[in-house]
Amino acid sequence: MSEQDEPGAEWTGSPTHEEPNANRTRRYLAGQSRRRFLQTAALTGAVAGFSVTVTGQLDTEIELGGRSDAWIGQSPEEIEDEENPTLTLEEGETYEVTWENLDGVGHNFVIIDDEGDHLVETEIITGEGETQSLEFEAEAEMAEYYCGPHPQTMRGDIEIGEPEEPEEEVEEEPERYFPEGPTVGVDPVAEGLIAPTDFEDPPGAEYQLVADQTGEIYAIDDGGREEEPWLDISDRMVAVAEDFYGDDYADPDQDYDERGLVGIESHPEYEENGRFYLNYSAPPVEEMPDDWSHVQVISEFQVDENGDPDPDSERRIIEFYMPQYNHNSGPMAFGPDGYFYVPMGDGGGADDRMDGHVDDWYDENEGGNGQDTTENLLGGVLRIDVDEDPTEHPARGSFIHLDMDEDAAAIEDDEGYAIPDDNPFAEGQELEGEGLEEYYAWGLRNPFGITFSEEGRLIVGDPGQVLFEPAYEIQRGGNYGWNVREGSHCFSTETPATPPEECPLETPDDVRGGEPLIDPVVEYPQVYEGEPVGIVIVGGHTYEADEIEELEGKYIFGDWTDDQGRMQPRGRVFAAEPEDVPDVSEERGEFGSRPREDLWEMEEVLFDGGEDGNLGHFVRQFGRGQDGEVYVLANQVGIPEGDTGVVFQLVPEGEGVDLEEPDVDEPEEPENDVAPDDEDDEPEEPENDVAPDDEDEPEEPENDVAPDDEDDEE
Repeated sequence: MSEQDEPGAEWTGSPTHEEPNANRTRRYLAGQSRRRFLQTAALTGAVAGFSVTVTGQLDTEIELGGRSDAWIGQSPEEIEDEENPTLTLEEGETYEVTWENLDGVGHNFVIIDDEGDHLVETEIITGEGETQSLEFEAEAEMAEYYCGPHPQTMRGDIEIGEPEEPEEEVEEEPERYFPEGPTVGVDPVAEGLIAPTDFEDPPGAEYQLVADQTGEIYAIDDGGREEEPWLDISDRMVAVAEDFYGDDYADPDQDYDERGLVGIESHPEYEENGRFYLNYSAPPVEEMPDDWSHVQVISEFQVDENGDPDPDSERRIIEFYMPQYNHNSGPMAFGPDGYFYVPMGDGGGADDRMDGHVDDWYDENEGGNGQDTTENLLGGVLRIDVDEDPTEHPARGSFIHLDMDEDAAAIEDDEGYAIPDDNPFAEGQELEGEGLEEYYAWGLRNPFGITFSEEGRLIVGDPGQVLFEPAYEIQRGGNYGWNVREGSHCFSTETPATPPEECPLETPDDVRGGEPLIDPVVEYPQVYEGEPVGIVIVGGHTYEADEIEELEGKYIFGDWTDDQGRMQPRGRVFAAEPEDVPDVSEERGEFGSRPREDLWEMEEVLFDGGEDGNLGHFVRQFGRGQDGEVYVLANQVGIPEGDTGVVFQLVPEGEGVDLEEPDVDEPEEPENDVAPDDEDDEPEEPENDVAPDDEDEPEEPENDVAPDDEDDEE
């Protein structure tokens, strides 16, 4: 995410919720070389029942309906009710396309050539029932049309010339990307939450803990969640989904937010020292630029002699001055070596190329913090020592980022951290001087969900931008490719929806010695064979218990939802079998990708208490107990509000509860040009964001598209 982005997703992200319709669109970048941006007339209001007069022998007027799962043909008769119909055009003829927004999610109309260059592109419209008309002359190069925010599901072919004779279609069951795996049950151990973000089982304690995005931490015992918070830090945080300060990337009226209390981790010696650590979003400080978003804080707290959390014990460990509101990562982890591993996103926005995102070695793309290791501590996994006397100021990385006076970084009141001697860039190491010493690994977009397996594998989920969702096995000094690559696929900040066929597999020799761009061990497309798979990966944990034999030792992870419209709580849970695979595959597939046989073997986990094996919730995060059991943190709305948040323990099939159907309005199946009536309770888009072309224009929030006419995405 996060879901926080968002997750995407940006969801992350997370990822998660939405109020203004404009927030439900995913921002994407248009190709610059050949496109022409059309100023279109957007006709607002209901247009059900409009008709078109076709003159001459050609159907030069085309009507479509736009909804997030497909374009729906309306006119001429040959394409009526067809999903993503092929448009047959005659070169040199002028055509008018009129389309209606059927679901209140942001869409636009783009025509591209075989190279992915944008030949025609319209503005994004978000109002349900709103229409848009455009006129263009058919060109021989025209190959496809699609919706920028939903380029995989809303995409059709263009044929120039005489239409081909259609082949007789045989109805086939769509192939699944994830084969069906074991069926399990779920047992709710904590209910009535808002938007749970992390779970912790402190060593030696008689309780477990769950963090809520709005700043509360609740204790969980055999009777469920305690009524009153175990600790409440909401007064130290930003007002979640309310005040976005000067962040131009956020719509000030949006309900979707990736800020908040997003991580909790106890010290390995919690039973003796009572120390635990929180990851939360605090208001901006005066040292920050006026248009930056917030301070992401990692702080240590302690329990008192009675075992109660002491709110006055806070010791700030590390602070990140964040340019945008999204990509704040979430969970943290202590490693087997006793050091503290802190993932952090690339600064937010989209594409890693906006304000606060520095230049890097890859000139083909703008940005970014993911590939830079010298200017800030964003876009990677940090490894710090919280047990030794601090040697570094909490905001050291941010002072460097903003080119501030180093004298401002004097340590006060024992705040800060020390740096392990064997970090990749530490003094005396092979890469000394090539980067900031806190780094353990880099090249990540928004590492969201971190775990150590019983075997010592360090695994991180990293929500993708617009097409692919990866997870990585992290190693010391590893570069994971963002924003040169989205997962194992080549990535372009100019055309994120149409990746380039080739891109580097390693850095140049003068960049940290020519290091490889390490491939993911888990990766999946957001859409496969026309069927949705997911939109924001949520990193999880290996299952180390023995209650569910089919899951033993497997990496349990998930996706926020497979609904491309970001409205329905259709989160999914997957399992992968960890194994040793090459860091970088020699054989490459489409868009420079890793072949599937070099990924871990993956399957989907189904639920016996839900309809068709579905969980019926947005998957927000995962947790693991001291006994190795895995928990799913979820809710049924995409934003931090309500009380549908829950912590589910995975249990054997037949031992769980029946899952209640979510109380969410199902979108109506439109009949030609009749749109659904209700657009009120639609969740915001998570994570996976895409940035706009011009940073002076209003930025779109997470997943990510912002309103077109704001002054201003996870």
